[in-house]
Amino acid sequence: MKNSIQHIQAFLTVARTGSFTKAANELHLSPSALTVQVQQLEDWLGVALLDRSPRHVSITVAGQEARGPMEKLLLDLDNIVSGSRDLAALRRGVVTIAALPSVCAGSLPPVLRLFRERFAGIEVRLHDLVAHRIHAQVRSGEVDFGVGVRARLSHGLEFVPVLNDRLCAFVPVDHPLTRHRRLTLEQLADQPIILTGRDSSVREQVDALFDQTRLTMNAGMEANYMSTVLALVRQGLGISVLPESAADSLAGLKRMPIDHPGVNREIGLITRSGMGLSPAAQRCFDLLNEQLNVGGGLPPIAECQSHIS
Repeated sequence: MKNSIQHIQAFLTVARTGSFTKAANELHLSPSALTVQVQQLEDWLGVALLDRSPRHVSITVAGQEARGPMEKLLLDLDNIVSGSRDLAALRRGVVTIAALPSVCAGSLPPVLRLFRERFAGIEVRLHDLVAHRIHAQVRSGEVDFGVGVRARLSHGLEFVPVLNDRLCAFVPVDHPLTRHRRLTLEQLADQPIILTGRDSSVREQVDALFDQTRLTMNAGMEANYMSTVLALVRQGLGISVLPESAADSLAGLKRMPIDHPGVNREIGLITRSGMGLSPAAQRCFDLLNEQLNVGGGLPPIAECQSHIS
């Protein structure tokens, strides 16, 4: 039945006021139009909802049974409308993002802080994942969008570049290599290298660097988390090649530039092709696109040489 909400409102108003005349005035309808709406609702349901007399209107047993569910239906509808308007106005909502661990530890938190300041009612859920899992979660809809690498981007996904990341060498502060201003891959190949797990995009890039230059990498220990890799480097168990933003603290470490063009990699925002974002997710996406493009580029190469002992 068309406009069934209006018909339900008509019945409930008559039931509340006990009068077709009062209900018609409240709804800004003529009494005859209101009567037609109630009759149409009764015809649709197949039961009489109201007993009518010239001086009195009462609710039938069927009307009493239907009244509660109808009131709940209108309340639920009002909540849906209010909730949708809240989302559209960005007063509340949830945004779920999958991002590389290096991005989660470096560029992403300051932008998320800014997002929280602007949209305090929106909850952000962050999944720190390796590259191929980011692609999988974006495609499946488990997350709204991802922040990852372009390399091997899967079909059905779109990539918006936002920043460049660079791999640097992390060495113990008292290591002989710290005498140099920058390092070559040949120098790195002579050292035991502590690697990230084989499913990480960093490991894939490091392996590719040595394969392309036909150098044999002296693989040392392996760990899943960059924080663990750096802890092993601090203990003098080897050196490592990681994104320059990998270390929260350079205590005991020196971060050194690598003299090779292949150490740069492009980081971007990843979405499903042809799929729109919710208002909250779109605003978060736009803010990341804006802020990372402004402040997320490569710093001067000299900055990679700083260390804190």
